[in-house]
Amino acid sequence: MDALTSRVVSFLRFPLIVAVIGIHCNLLVKNPELETRSVFYFLVYITMKLVCIAVPLFFFISGFLFFKEGTFNFVLYKKKLKSRIHTVLIPYLLWNIIYFFILGIMQLIKPDTLVILHKYITDFRWQDYLWIFWDISQITGLADDQRACLVGAFWFLQCLFILFLLSPIIYYIIRYLRHFTLLIIGVLYFTDFIPEMPGIQCNAIVYYMLGAYLSIIGIDFISILKRIPVQVHLVLMIVAVLISYLFNDNDTIYNITDLFLQAAVFAITAYMIENHHWHESKYLVSSVFFVFAVHRLFSASLMTVSTYLVPSIGNNIILYLYYVLMVILTLIASLAVYQFSIRFLPSVTNVLNGRR
Repeated sequence: MDALTSRVVSFLRFPLIVAVIGIHCNLLVKNPELETRSVFYFLVYITMKLVCIAVPLFFFISGFLFFKEGTFNFVLYKKKLKSRIHTVLIPYLLWNIIYFFILGIMQLIKPDTLVILHKYITDFRWQDYLWIFWDISQITGLADDQRACLVGAFWFLQCLFILFLLSPIIYYIIRYLRHFTLLIIGVLYFTDFIPEMPGIQCNAIVYYMLGAYLSIIGIDFISILKRIPVQVHLVLMIVAVLISYLFNDNDTIYNITDLFLQAAVFAITAYMIENHHWHESKYLVSSVFFVFAVHRLFSASLMTVSTYLVPSIGNNIILYLYYVLMVILTLIASLAVYQFSIRFLPSVTNVLNGRR
């Protein structure tokens, strides 16, 4: 992997996790009536358009890094899976257990607490204790419950681990179909015909395969993007956002504009790093997984509070700044817990953080 590409991929991890927090603090989720406030809705739409490219880019980076050697064999596959057990599977299981105990304590203190699970733990069947690790909707049978594990944001890890397991198939598809793989990726991307279920998401497959394709074929995508002046990428980014807003009911346009935004993010980041404007913080990069795991405890609480505060905020700009404040507070609280954890529980933190 080219040195600049490696730096770009590493640097982007923290900004992308901040973007994920931005997704989970979206006030429109708890307050859909805010869509009638055109100025606020415009600001939030633009923000969501930008931050929502974070998760696809995480899948892209994961696929790109999994096949970074450009080759594949059973020994390498076994080594990578063993590594992912420590970096993905063990933290995945432990964080779900931690969230379960937190909910148990909440129900013990306040028995009518039914957040996330929507069922009293005292009424659990033995199967329910297993479902918290995969699909909590099976516990209550409620259609509105997320079809994912207890730590809702970990649907990403569910998909990722399935893709890790399927990596030999993905490798040989790309190895033998080569550039025709792009046709498969394109069809999946624009049709989205694979039904969503725990561990299976069409967009996850698309972006993971695209990252894998670039690694296996040996395409230095950063070098290609750099051929276009950074000013052009900035203009394309602005145009893409505005076109998406004007045609927000057109899925094809939405998907196409996403590609321009993602390319621009890589190109601008490469430009800023190469010209020494942006520098990677090892501390922030090391905190990414921990922040990802813990941030929902804070963003969910702030979202609950927002249902009471939002109706009293009449000014659209102030309301948007309140949204930004929620993101900042969630990030600060998550980093504070991370700092506390590495200070007083370094060994535990190392395991929970996937040995990062």
